[in-house]
Amino acid sequence: MRKNVIINNVVLIILISAAMILCLVTSPFAQEEKETYQLESISVIATRTPKVSLDAPASISVITEDEIDAFISEDPFKPLTRAEGIWPRSYRGLADYWTRPVIRGHRALIQVDGVNWNDYGYYSHTGAIPMPDVERIDVVRGPFSALYGSMAQTAVISYTTKIPEDGEVDASASYGDWHSRYYSLRFADRPFDENDSFFYSFSFKSRTSDGYVTTPSYKSLSTPEVSIDPSKVVTGWSKDIDPQTGNERYMIGHQGDNWYEDYGLFLKTGYDFSSHSRLWYSLNVSEFEYGWRDGRSFLKDPSGTTLYDGDVYIQDGGNNYKFTLSPFNFRSDPKIKKSVVHTLHLDHSIPDIVDIVALFAFNDKESATHYISKGRYKVEDNYLAQADVAATFHLLDDNFLVTIGAQGIQEDVTVEDKNLSDQYDEDSTTSIREKTSGKNRILGTFIQAEYSPIDSLTAYLGGRYDHWWGSDADYANIDGEHTEHPDVDDGKFSPKVSLVYHPLENGTIRASYGEAFTAPSLYYRTASYYWESGGSISQASPNPDLKPTTNKSWEIGTEWEFWEKRIRVKATYFENDFADLIVNQSKTSTLPDGTELIEKKRVNAEDAEVNGIEAAVEAILPYNMKAGLFYAHNWSEYTKTVAASKEGWEVDETPTDMWSLWLGYFGKLIDANLSYRYCDSRFDDEKNQYADTTYKGDDDYHVVDAKVTFRPMENVAVSVAVDNLFDEEYYEYYRAPGRYWLGSVSIDF
Repeated sequence: MRKNVIINNVVLIILISAAMILCLVTSPFAQEEKETYQLESISVIATRTPKVSLDAPASISVITEDEIDAFISEDPFKPLTRAEGIWPRSYRGLADYWTRPVIRGHRALIQVDGVNWNDYGYYSHTGAIPMPDVERIDVVRGPFSALYGSMAQTAVISYTTKIPEDGEVDASASYGDWHSRYYSLRFADRPFDENDSFFYSFSFKSRTSDGYVTTPSYKSLSTPEVSIDPSKVVTGWSKDIDPQTGNERYMIGHQGDNWYEDYGLFLKTGYDFSSHSRLWYSLNVSEFEYGWRDGRSFLKDPSGTTLYDGDVYIQDGGNNYKFTLSPFNFRSDPKIKKSVVHTLHLDHSIPDIVDIVALFAFNDKESATHYISKGRYKVEDNYLAQADVAATFHLLDDNFLVTIGAQGIQEDVTVEDKNLSDQYDEDSTTSIREKTSGKNRILGTFIQAEYSPIDSLTAYLGGRYDHWWGSDADYANIDGEHTEHPDVDDGKFSPKVSLVYHPLENGTIRASYGEAFTAPSLYYRTASYYWESGGSISQASPNPDLKPTTNKSWEIGTEWEFWEKRIRVKATYFENDFADLIVNQSKTSTLPDGTELIEKKRVNAEDAEVNGIEAAVEAILPYNMKAGLFYAHNWSEYTKTVAASKEGWEVDETPTDMWSLWLGYFGKLIDANLSYRYCDSRFDDEKNQYADTTYKGDDDYHVVDAKVTFRPMENVAVSVAVDNLFDEEYYEYYRAPGRYWLGSVSIDF
């Protein structure tokens, strides 16, 4: 049945694509050609020096502003599907406030204007990315710790914001399903006509949505009761299997619609001292809040009354199970994330001699969770200070380039879990239940040599040494327990070597080997927690002695351009060998009163292999059309695990197959875009019990998105976008959004 649905969807996609091409080719709009352009390919992310795609020592993708706008662009990670091998992993639907895109079996390093965009748990705050100002997204695949240090283990994803070249005013308003409202305003200029050296831009964005139901409410099996109260027997429940435990569970209701509110301000200003020298500063302020509202119970007593609290009985298979309900079974705790990011950036060049890039950034982040059901309020205050400097020296008539640089990162976190006198008032603090704090400091230095002995061959050789210090890891709780963990330090050298060979002017063959690492996060080193629920106690302790997760990787690939650089074809084969993956090691025991105690500690306990193929075809077509076909296949397997039963399983968060197809038309009056993406489940059904079509499951999916923009006037655009056109139902831990439409009106001058 599912196979027929898939075939029907694919056929329908092909028919829609063909119809769109036919309509656009025969339309009078299609005759209004824009200026001719080639595929965007210049990037600095792979070498820290400008390189066209054919000269880069790695597979890179550049997603342009037009291609970003082909999607509902308020989502910063959806455009990543217009590139091969990326699983965006934004699994909370519209209200996803953090994510961690995975490439080649490991999460990628995310940067915005060169600033590491991660918190102390290595998650990236998606809502803080200033999408109205983003002009391009660069993706480079492979081990890049040799240039970028920790977390650049399999890829780097870089968002670049705009530098205004002239006066600009952009405003937009959008409305869509679930009462979703998006607004943005941006204005920018170079106001002084006499030199045009000073520039500024300012933008504001707001996103709100009433959301949709994502989270069912469950009760697990209890010990059968011998005698029951017939008046408390309930109906309305349903039963399925928990994909994480393999045990039966009863669905008794849901927690309501997953709403969110998101606000952001972005200011960027700078000065061009010359065509080779620029200094700019940006301020990015963001606040994101989400929660669930209007949860409901499915349970009814014999009189038909819906029940939300008290003792109830479920009769199933001749057994009677007793559960105690609470209104908090049907609601969840709201969360809020705030961030303030300052960035100061300098570019200075002496042509043909040296190029200097320097950056200083301060990213202050705060997260808060209001545990209403427990009468607690948890605040995580986390900041990251980053300083980078790199210089590229041009030698031997630009046949020999040497890049040297250094980076320093200081990270600090304080977490307070507060008890409240009024469970609904987060300001009614009575005491500090738990307090955790810690610091991390990383200093990295790197060098890269780039040599071209002949025009058709370039060799890259480089490496980076990172040393990190963990200090002041401290834990205290209300019971008087106080632990000061010893300070630690460690280091890692990350080499990388690459060869790029041009057998013909329009093609390249590249090969490389590199080593990379991810240092233990501050969260893993410092975070403790204690949680009581459903007759069990979970407590986790930090591990300040964790080692870095490492990766040894090699790859070989080829890339070709045809038809005056309007068609690009590329393919890459890679192998990754991961060691010392960090996991939770659990120990379960039973206390004298029968309570189950689950003790957890993070340890370096697993190794894995991830090998794969990535391929892409991109084309600039006649009649202002662009298209792309992208594919990735991963072979993955744990080679060392905590539990022997897990050996041979596929690696977490690593789909076996990913396809995407993108087709776009860009005219003077109309833009039209259609995209299709397929993602296999992140696990093998036969080797990992987590794959299931229920809450907390991990399904495969086929999703089609479409967007059409019409410009009735020179400065006015009206667009309609539909995500998940065929209303595909699947779970990515939470239930994914179904069909979703958004209508927008924008004005630009």
